[in-house]
Amino acid sequence: MLRDWVRSLCPPDVLPRPVETPPECAALAWAASGAMDLTGRPDGAPTVSPAAAYGLLLETIEALAQITVQIGSEVRADPGLLLAGRAGLLNLRRGGRQTAGGAGRLLRTSDGWCAITLSRQDDIDSVPAILGMDSVADDPWETLTAAARDWTATDFADRAQLLGVPAAALPSAAYAAAALPADPRPDDALSAAAPPAAAPAAAPPAAALHVDEPPAAAVPAAADSSTSLPPAAHPATELPNNAARPVARPSAAESATPDPQCPWQTSRIAEPVVGARLDGAVVVDLSSMWAGPLCAHLLGRAGARVVKVESTRRPDGARRGDPRFFDWLHGGHEQITVDFHTPAGQETLRELVSTADVVIEASRPRALAQLGLAPGERVHRDGQVWLSLTGYGRAEPMRVAFGDDAAVAGGLVGWDAGEPVFCGDAIADPLTGICAALAVCCAVLGGGGQLIDLSMRAAAAAFAAAPALTHGPHRVRADGADWVVECPHYGRSQRVLRPRVPQLGGRA
Repeated sequence: MLRDWVRSLCPPDVLPRPVETPPECAALAWAASGAMDLTGRPDGAPTVSPAAAYGLLLETIEALAQITVQIGSEVRADPGLLLAGRAGLLNLRRGGRQTAGGAGRLLRTSDGWCAITLSRQDDIDSVPAILGMDSVADDPWETLTAAARDWTATDFADRAQLLGVPAAALPSAAYAAAALPADPRPDDALSAAAPPAAAPAAAPPAAALHVDEPPAAAVPAAADSSTSLPPAAHPATELPNNAARPVARPSAAESATPDPQCPWQTSRIAEPVVGARLDGAVVVDLSSMWAGPLCAHLLGRAGARVVKVESTRRPDGARRGDPRFFDWLHGGHEQITVDFHTPAGQETLRELVSTADVVIEASRPRALAQLGLAPGERVHRDGQVWLSLTGYGRAEPMRVAFGDDAAVAGGLVGWDAGEPVFCGDAIADPLTGICAALAVCCAVLGGGGQLIDLSMRAAAAAFAAAPALTHGPHRVRADGADWVVECPHYGRSQRVLRPRVPQLGGRA
């Protein structure tokens, strides 16, 4: 799969060593990552079911190392820390059908499951309109949970999206995949009982044994349509023709919903440059929160000079949380603020973008067009790489997404007793950031001149489509206050580790 991803941006022979080099058991690596501890019911065992996706992530990290050493400094990242570092900082716990961060839920619908996120006050205020009511009870989740059973998953998600609330149906492919377990079990394991209910922070019972159960049969649930991140409201402005030459606007077909086997779509925006490198390249990061900054963090480690740009009127939302999370992703980066509403600020922004080797943005195309910065409506320097991060692709700019609901839309969930649970902590965000870094590095190695259209749903779908594990079963048992994953095939076991706390200024 990785060579197919690389082939879309540069020759596949740039990978001198096989990338299919995960540890002998991806399930044990998943247990040690910190992300497994965040996946499963709060009153039960963590679930091993997303282990195949984690195995693909290990291969992605290996490919990133092989590419970066050819264009800059080798980046050897810790995938578990990248996935679960925020949870370690915030001391998050698994919530099952509630997100680790607490703002989202998986709701049962008439034909499947739908994820919805109420992380902003506007989202909560929109609940009555979603349901066609004048008002709801004090707890909007009770009303949403009851109402969802009368809707199809797709209709419920579409209704929420019409009001700007992040929501996504779990696609039917996820049920089909779960009905064919990646981890085969012998007959005696099928009767193993899950541990009895306990408080979320309590130790698991002493002799519990847990084996993930897929749904008994596929449940029809149509996949949700594409989305993208919320816009930044900026006034329109004209872009002076100060770059090298005009290029054609990318067509809608080039930004179509990606094949699940590859998380990005690409189009040519400039001529490539022979011998392009990342060390010393200027990366202008216009993104915020997690996926884009994580990509910039990894590119900085590869030797790029990263310039973080924030609006004076709308700073990065990550600043509102634990400052350590922001500092972890932006350590060593230049940081400037620009007033996008003034002519001077707009000119500064245009100069930054025009001189950048790599541009990272996560805005709706309309927001950039208002600033005269839409990549399909401007000219680009030879070799420039433009990374466009959205919830669901540039072809569907009006839908919104956050990391947990985007993962559900891509089919990346855990399975517990035949029902879906959220996987990790907003896992589509870090997966997208890692894929974005790989895509940019491949583009640079290929000479650049590319627009990369990468969505969180597509990233999640790519990892959800990872080849199933070829050995098993993998049992999860309690050991005092811990859970342990056993791999009889290799005769090894691994404790399920809690998310770790990143070292500020260190390397993840």
